[in-house]
Amino acid sequence: MRTMTRPDSRWWRGRAMLPLLTSCSVATGLTSGEILEELDEIVRIDGTSGSQTVVYAQRARVSSWYMHNAMLQPVRAPLAWMFGRRTLLPLENPGKHVRELLAELPDETSGRLLTCAAAASRFGWLAELDGNPQTRVLAIDGLSHVCRQLDLEPFAGSFFDLITPIEPEVLELARVGLRSSRRSARGEQDGVDLAPLQKALEQIVSAPLFAWDGRLALIEELGALHVEETNPEAERMIAAAMRRSIEHAVRSILLGTIKGRDRNFAEVRLCAMEQIRRLGGPRTVPLMLATMRSTRDQTAANLPTFDPDSLVQLRLIHYCGQLKGELAHSVVHLPGREEWEATSASEFLARTVLREHDYYSKLRTPAIVALSWCLERKSIDPDPAWVRKWTDSQP
Repeated sequence: MRTMTRPDSRWWRGRAMLPLLTSCSVATGLTSGEILEELDEIVRIDGTSGSQTVVYAQRARVSSWYMHNAMLQPVRAPLAWMFGRRTLLPLENPGKHVRELLAELPDETSGRLLTCAAAASRFGWLAELDGNPQTRVLAIDGLSHVCRQLDLEPFAGSFFDLITPIEPEVLELARVGLRSSRRSARGEQDGVDLAPLQKALEQIVSAPLFAWDGRLALIEELGALHVEETNPEAERMIAAAMRRSIEHAVRSILLGTIKGRDRNFAEVRLCAMEQIRRLGGPRTVPLMLATMRSTRDQTAANLPTFDPDSLVQLRLIHYCGQLKGELAHSVVHLPGREEWEATSASEFLARTVLREHDYYSKLRTPAIVALSWCLERKSIDPDPAWVRKWTDSQP
């Protein structure tokens, strides 16, 4: 009988290392600059304003396998020097490749303003245009990470003012001022007056631009101005404007996302709702109710007053149940909407209870519990009769 020989232990170690050598994410070990570079290689935005689409390359110059292999990180620099950082490769699933890059990018920006601005721009385009819900969720998460790294407050201040777009005359004056006061227009003069530049920057970010793509383009434009600038004081002015422009863009994307009703993107709306709540605190709940309420055209088309997805409604119920006192009864009025359309958290909860007539409803009991917390009742009564009595007593 033939004697079986035991394989050398080195053979087993080699076999054990194979998964580590082949299964690393395409984003492992890449810097923020390399991730942004690779995103731009794969993702292209086609079309003009209002009709843009995302196009993914089927072949692209991406990081060579040794650049994002965890086992080879200590020697990736010499490998890149000898063999090059990138290789032209066919992409079997470019969307999956991009999602891996998006998941890693927030961990690499490290609060650097220019890098965060560049990342916010890429996140913004995909959050608005991509047809894959997972990609949009990662993009929205990335925008929220950028805001937290830079200590931005996109929901601070008057909601009405934050959502009211810039006046066309103010925008035109600001653009003229930027063209005449930017570094390339000023020349190499010493002791130049920076007041015109400061005024133009303050004007152009005094309110959000009209369209979401214009807001993203402004971030990119201010980033280019910052790179061009050599005056430290001017750099600080541009940096302040850039931070404000990111706030405008993130706020508009998040609020625009939760307005949707497509059931295929319910998880995207849930993600946006969570990020709004995290970035703006409890006071954003009435804002979400005002934003998500059906418009007059939707009401005329007999569409539901709020998002019909049960998970989205449960999330709203949960948020409303966290409010007490004045905040539970406060409403937010938005530009272009009638005052009677505004809904408070307590009113939303009461309407949900009274609308859900089925005893097996998924929403009635959570809404009763949330309303009880809102009104600080000492006990929870599952009978909705008290809700109708409370509703009828309201002015």
